[in-house]
Amino acid sequence: MDSIIAASSSSPRKYAAKEAFVTGHDGTNPFEIFILCLAIPIGFRLHSKLITTLLPLRGTSTNYWMEVVIEFATLILPNLILQTSLLPYLVGPIVLLAAMTIISFIIPTNVVRSSSTTKSSSSQTEINNKRPPFLTVHRAAVYIQTAIAILAVDFPIFPRRYCKTEVSGYGWMDLGAASFIIIAGWSSAATNATSLSSSTAVSDSISSAVTELKRAVIKCTPLVILGIIRLITIKGVEYQEHVSEYGVHWNFFFTLCCVEGCVVLWKFVKLTTRQQKYWTDASLACQLLINYQLYLSLGGGQDFIENGSRYCGHNKWLCNVYVANREGILGIIGYLGLRLMSESMARYCIWITTTKVVGEESKSSSTMAATDLHSLRQRRLFISSVFSWIVHFFLTFVLGVPNSRRSTNVSFIMWSLAQNTSTLCLIHFVMTREYSSVPAPRIFNCINRFGLPVFFISNILTGLVNLLVDTMHSSNEKALLVLSIYLGTVCGLALVLDKIKDMRLKRTG
Repeated sequence: MDSIIAASSSSPRKYAAKEAFVTGHDGTNPFEIFILCLAIPIGFRLHSKLITTLLPLRGTSTNYWMEVVIEFATLILPNLILQTSLLPYLVGPIVLLAAMTIISFIIPTNVVRSSSTTKSSSSQTEINNKRPPFLTVHRAAVYIQTAIAILAVDFPIFPRRYCKTEVSGYGWMDLGAASFIIIAGWSSAATNATSLSSSTAVSDSISSAVTELKRAVIKCTPLVILGIIRLITIKGVEYQEHVSEYGVHWNFFFTLCCVEGCVVLWKFVKLTTRQQKYWTDASLACQLLINYQLYLSLGGGQDFIENGSRYCGHNKWLCNVYVANREGILGIIGYLGLRLMSESMARYCIWITTTKVVGEESKSSSTMAATDLHSLRQRRLFISSVFSWIVHFFLTFVLGVPNSRRSTNVSFIMWSLAQNTSTLCLIHFVMTREYSSVPAPRIFNCINRFGLPVFFISNILTGLVNLLVDTMHSSNEKALLVLSIYLGTVCGLALVLDKIKDMRLKRTG
């Protein structure tokens, strides 16, 4: 009986200790976070070299598991190691990435350059608005890096400077939510461009808008369900909460749902008014973000978010809900602006209108058309990333607007966009310049195919590990072992889901 009483009395203390462990941090600098993101393009180069050298018959059943092991060793494990304190500050990550780069150059190149037929089919695939491999790699990388961070943060092996920042600063985990918004905008831009260009009559526009509405309901329903499940689970098991992240009851699933709903309403307006220019999204985003930043800086919004009360008073439930979840509710404005900017940028950099490029086939080979498309993308991605960094540093150093994840202000929005665009630019450079014949890695393809289920499984496993393991007092060796098993499980489940879906498709086909 005494042991039960002691355990119950220690539970609040343990909860408070875990909450303090993940809160109150100031972050690091943008350069260190940029270094962490280099693990993807550098890891892909090493992965591609090993695959094309050791497994020339890629895709055969004999080489399946060897391919998975190589991918896990070159793309998954380096991301895990970089998110630990095992490496010295800055020097360690740089040395590791430099070593991976040197090894990739030392390995002899057996890759066979793509024939004109291969490149032509690749170009035609992208013209048909299917997701290009470089976008698949970036999208899956966001899922993997987020899956690592949400569990690693509970262990001492995870550097505290990588945690989410309390008020302002640059935290590695601050990028997670923003990156999901960005990749949603980049993927949605293809469908948006197609629907706008394919419907010519007003009736077609309305029909397309109704289709978008149905699609949004299908996408938002699981998000609402997941948000409710997360809320009930966290409150039920007394899992540590970072209240300054989204508020008392809010979570990112609710934010995603609200942003998606607002985007659908905006698409309906564009479809009915025939606003086909890619800069219309950017124009609305700028108006939203400028007015939101004016409210934060001049209207007392930043002070309210940081220091405001969580309670309005008795019988004021609507006000109580708002002030208790102000970070999440007001953050919708910032994330909506980010989503619109991402979609506009994608139509400029990724889903480029290929009429001019394809039209050159009558004068030159299709290989030249594909090369022109890659070059144009690379140039525009580079320009967009540099522009985003310039705007971010102008806001922070000239105008004095601190980078604040908590308020989702303009500085944070531009930093998130600059970081992701730069990473995508480097991935595109590696994949199109040297390995245009190598598709996206197998695990990455599976995670990309089942993004939401994989992310949900990651959250469930994170909760189970916290219930079964004393994460706060785990040694580095134990933490690394648990995290490796956890990542292997997540990747394994993604591969299983992919196999199951392929079997069903074969049966129905």
